[in-house]
Amino acid sequence: MAFEDAELIAAFVVESLEHLADVENQLLSIESGGAEIDIELVNTVFRAVHSVKGAAGFLGLQTINRLSHSLENVLNRVRNRELVPDSAIVDVLLKGADQLRQLLQQVERSNSVDVTSHVVKLDRIADGSWRSAEADDTEPTATASEVTSVPAVAAPRPAAPSPIPTVASTSPSAAAPVAVPTVDDDAPVSSRGDDASGSAKRADGNAAASDLNIRVPVTVLDRLMNLAGELVLSRNQLLQTMGTPDRIGLESAAAGLDQVTSELQEAIMQTRMQPIGTVFGKFPRIVRDLSAKLGKQCNLTIEGREVEVDKTIIEAISDPLTHLIRNSVDHGLESPSARQAKGKKAAGTLTLRAFHQAGKVRIDIQDDGAGINPSVIKAKAIEKQLITPEQAMTMGDREAIRLIFAPGFSTAAAVTDVSGRGVGMDVVRTNIERLGGNVDIESAVGQGTTIRITLPLTLAIIPSMIVQSGEFRYALPQVNIVELVRVRSEEIASRIARIKSYDMLRLRGSLLPLVHLRQILGAPRDSADADRPLHVVVVEAGQFRYGLVVDALHDSEEIVVKPLGRHVKQCGYVAGATILGDGRVALIIDVAGVATECRLKSGDSDETSYEEVVEADASDTLQTLLLFANHPSEQFAIPMGLVSRIERVLSEQIDAVGGRELLQFRGQSLPLLRVDRLVTAKPPEASERSYVVVFDIRGREVGLVVPILDDIRRVSGTVDTVTFHEPGIAGSIVIDKRTTRIVDLYELARLSNKDWFATEEQETRRRKVERPRVMLAEDSMFFQRQVAGFLENAGYDVVTADDGQHAWEQLLDGTQVLLVITDIEMPRMNGLELCRAIKSHATLRSLPVIALTSLAGSEDIQRGYESGVCDYQVKMDREKLIASVRNQLQIIGAASAEQGVPA
Repeated sequence: MAFEDAELIAAFVVESLEHLADVENQLLSIESGGAEIDIELVNTVFRAVHSVKGAAGFLGLQTINRLSHSLENVLNRVRNRELVPDSAIVDVLLKGADQLRQLLQQVERSNSVDVTSHVVKLDRIADGSWRSAEADDTEPTATASEVTSVPAVAAPRPAAPSPIPTVASTSPSAAAPVAVPTVDDDAPVSSRGDDASGSAKRADGNAAASDLNIRVPVTVLDRLMNLAGELVLSRNQLLQTMGTPDRIGLESAAAGLDQVTSELQEAIMQTRMQPIGTVFGKFPRIVRDLSAKLGKQCNLTIEGREVEVDKTIIEAISDPLTHLIRNSVDHGLESPSARQAKGKKAAGTLTLRAFHQAGKVRIDIQDDGAGINPSVIKAKAIEKQLITPEQAMTMGDREAIRLIFAPGFSTAAAVTDVSGRGVGMDVVRTNIERLGGNVDIESAVGQGTTIRITLPLTLAIIPSMIVQSGEFRYALPQVNIVELVRVRSEEIASRIARIKSYDMLRLRGSLLPLVHLRQILGAPRDSADADRPLHVVVVEAGQFRYGLVVDALHDSEEIVVKPLGRHVKQCGYVAGATILGDGRVALIIDVAGVATECRLKSGDSDETSYEEVVEADASDTLQTLLLFANHPSEQFAIPMGLVSRIERVLSEQIDAVGGRELLQFRGQSLPLLRVDRLVTAKPPEASERSYVVVFDIRGREVGLVVPILDDIRRVSGTVDTVTFHEPGIAGSIVIDKRTTRIVDLYELARLSNKDWFATEEQETRRRKVERPRVMLAEDSMFFQRQVAGFLENAGYDVVTADDGQHAWEQLLDGTQVLLVITDIEMPRMNGLELCRAIKSHATLRSLPVIALTSLAGSEDIQRGYESGVCDYQVKMDREKLIASVRNQLQIIGAASAEQGVPA
């Protein structure tokens, strides 16, 4: 073949594959229309095939010309409404189009390929001898277990045109024929690290050519040209100023160069962005064919085809997505008869959705199938020795479902409701995490399953946090960073404990495993570390969440990822390298790899381990305090849970009326209290400004004047309730080697104005006659005395328990109470476990439970409600606690009255 002929054929192949790029989806749309034929859509397919036929005849490509002609004849009959395109006819058309693409991708050998079987089937349809799909004498369709494995699902990425004989397309959409994915559980997706990092497999040796070409909009090229011109101007300006002493001009030129470079970087990155529809486009065919082979009905909905992602990521996610789609159809959706028996539509719905979220790309795969049964998952995990029966008992449903990502997890074929889920899922997760993404799953039995994938937009340039360990600096991708935590040296002993061979950090009521970067790198710990604060970077990769302890934190930088040499490529905790702004080389930490190296498990940061620390340190109280000073020599504290807000005021804004102080605020008079006028304390020094801590008492806002506001601290330690015992002071605790008195705001308000509490005292006297009995489970003696005192003063009879186990034993022994108030963090049995035990007991399940804790985060509240807690209150908030108890007892009384039972 002459060089000119090779160039001509190369151009023909590129143009032909562009014509055929959308034919597959167009044929599926024609099929879904049935007798309602969309003539314009059929014309579009007809024109595409006709263009291929005409050029092939001119170039002497007889096989391509012959097959195109047969396809054209069938399409012509459909266009003339002489033929209704049912699924059997469309199936033949699809296979013919697949064969046509294969011929184009192997154009040099196309004339030697036998396409007689395809031509005969098409000609029989065209001449009317085709009777029905059942009368088709074609070779039998493969069974679900015989179809090709997942790697074959990812259509071979076509190569770019070149002067050599082997020619293929540059368009990812113009794919080779798509094989239906296997439902054989023993065929996981590829686990090669190269695939996950962007070097996805190719079906043949054309891979290198396909990487040489990419589609770029002309507008992007125009912008690059304009920016190149601006770059030249900035360079000239910089060269002009370098030889002069004009520092301001030099800085201006450097700033201009920086701006143009940033814009140029953004524009170049845009050239690599491809619509995710190039991957999504193959799934309608996959779902259609697999549903037919499995005897199921599935409606696939695709949203967000236009979302753009880096070409590297596009290539790498094809196989994982195919595996997940296959699992959803095979194991997620029920058969039509089973769905109808459950009251569902016969056809299941599978939704594939892509969208931008917080600077990342999110992909959701959602089905309305049978869902995943956590009990079956736990049973199989125990059988596979992945977890123990004890772990299964304490494991929540969400954590149990995540076990499908565990290496080696699979379910037996006999367990039909979760059969096959998990095989290959660990590889799916690994490949996605290698891209800097993560995958999560939610499922409800009988309702369906949703798999959520989060991916970065690009892998070429990554925003990162630069950290230091020893003398060297490292880069942590910001996509993995959740938050930064600084643990003061004096807090290390109280906030960090050794559990399960890991250092664990107490963080908002749960435990976070700590990994020391020095330890990972094999460097010894510095002996002076004990006297320094800890810098903890809380990171997350998929199911892993832990704290990475580093020596220092530096600035954020946009880094360019450089590949590693073969001598360090096997380091599991390193993802690559980069060159920093000062010219030094920094390794990029692989967050998921570190977790794997340290053998962390996805549940290691769960709150269920918290009780172990509490048991080891049960006498300590962990709470957030607002520290202030009335006089510089004395320190006081207020529990933050009681503080509504803090206002800064001028002394002249405070009015003295009738021996009381008021603050005119927002059109109302705010009553003010002062510590030194109500408890033993030194008077404050003269000051023009003060702070007012506003809190709520019986629906009334009251302010405490605070001359010096120090800090907000989360502290732990034993509270002394004896040394400074007096009305208005709840106790004392040592903070930063200073004795700090804890102020009882409720008692201060009572000391200041007893009239506010007259109505409550009448209610209390009435209740003391009735003495409703409640139980209080609290391991801290300080809080137990405080809360029990609140309740008793309000007219309740209080039965105390030192922990959840003690409370449970008393309830089982027949102790009669109307309500249980429980702390959350306790040894032996924590508050949530106590609540679950009560709600699972036949006679105690109706007993209301109020959770009481010093932690008030939304996650803690949600965990409480999920365990059956009726209400959630913060420790030391006497007002709200009493109101909650009263409200719950009123609910019990109303329910008893409705049932005719004495309350």
